[in-house]
Amino acid sequence: MKTGKNGWLKEYLDYRINHYHEDVIKSSIHPDYSLYNLLQPTGLLYGKPIQAENLDQTQFTALNEHDRMVTLLAESLVNASLLFHQDEIKNAEDFSRILFKTVANITDFYNKVYPEIAVNTKTLFGKQISTLETTEKILERRLAGMSESSDSFWVHFFYNTLVFLDIYLFGQWIHTGNGEVLTAFFIQEKEELRLTIIKIMVAAAYANNILELEEKKIFEYLLQAAQLSGKTTKDAKKYLEQGVQVEEITLPQNNSWLLKKYFLEIAIITVWADRVVDDKELAFLKRLNSHLGFFDDDLDKSMMAIESFVLEHWQEMGELQSKKSFDVLGKEFEEKVLKITKRNENRIRQEIKVSEKITRLIRKYQNNDLSDEDAERLRNMLMNILQNLPAFGFIALPDTYMTLPLLFKILPEDIINTPR
Repeated sequence: MKTGKNGWLKEYLDYRINHYHEDVIKSSIHPDYSLYNLLQPTGLLYGKPIQAENLDQTQFTALNEHDRMVTLLAESLVNASLLFHQDEIKNAEDFSRILFKTVANITDFYNKVYPEIAVNTKTLFGKQISTLETTEKILERRLAGMSESSDSFWVHFFYNTLVFLDIYLFGQWIHTGNGEVLTAFFIQEKEELRLTIIKIMVAAAYANNILELEEKKIFEYLLQAAQLSGKTTKDAKKYLEQGVQVEEITLPQNNSWLLKKYFLEIAIITVWADRVVDDKELAFLKRLNSHLGFFDDDLDKSMMAIESFVLEHWQEMGELQSKKSFDVLGKEFEEKVLKITKRNENRIRQEIKVSEKITRLIRKYQNNDLSDEDAERLRNMLMNILQNLPAFGFIALPDTYMTLPLLFKILPEDIINTPR
């Protein structure tokens, strides 16, 4: 599926419809939490299109980065809509109807809230252009040039991370309707949120009192991508020159958990840009975390979520590999996981104790009698126990990084006699 080719969006929707039974999004938790769980593993929050939750990963990986980003944007908008309409979906026909209704909503949303990329719904001769074709063009325009400006991980991050706001605003759009007054509100909110993101990134970059030349150049790309009005651009440049205090960072009026979580995590990644999170930068993150209304463990969870994502997809991180040591990052992550498992030792022991399959496989492991197939089965079972702990509720643990020896290192010592 190559974006830019006529019909790619229909091909994508057909794929989703054909996989209806395994694709229905049902969630009993708050939509903000559900959408975060869907978006965070994909990399979209971090401007890095790594995986699609609802497509064949081999096919997705084969696409170039621009096509992956366009596809991921389409998928994320669709998933936001499916969460909103989940109670309406009872069968495949309902699912298909909601998908095509979503496409029409996407066209309406972008044509009104992002007028700079609006696409006419009729040809010069007055012929109606199909909604699918219109939406394809809009999504292409939205990301035109954004992933091709540089090979730098950080340029991609600063450019593409703004795409998350599309998902957030679209979620609000389908909740509220779209009269002229509301359209004007959304356009204004889009500009204010983009400026807030710039302020967060600048504040994070200044956290150690130094703004590197490399960081200044990267912010120039961000200002270009943000497409702010003249006055707002002037304000953004002032912040870039003088820095920003945490207290100057504007919070969303509707107190959106998802938006604040996004603010926190882009601040964490921005701090990473200078290789090491020093004491001043950690103090900044703690102040921002408190300013956002989060608790201490919310910061820990966001740092773990990012560390987990990077460890799982280390080979795709490009320039970030030169900024962070894989071994150091892994050690930091393991220490955080170990703290959580220690707090949940009794629960973990109980879950292992009641599972005859797990205890049998552990005995085989103790006797060095575990086949490769059984080892993978045991690893998956132990991973499921960890993933079901409340502390990991919003963290996709790094599956390939969490080997069986590592799991036994971080799980309660007395579940196995083998020395740690």
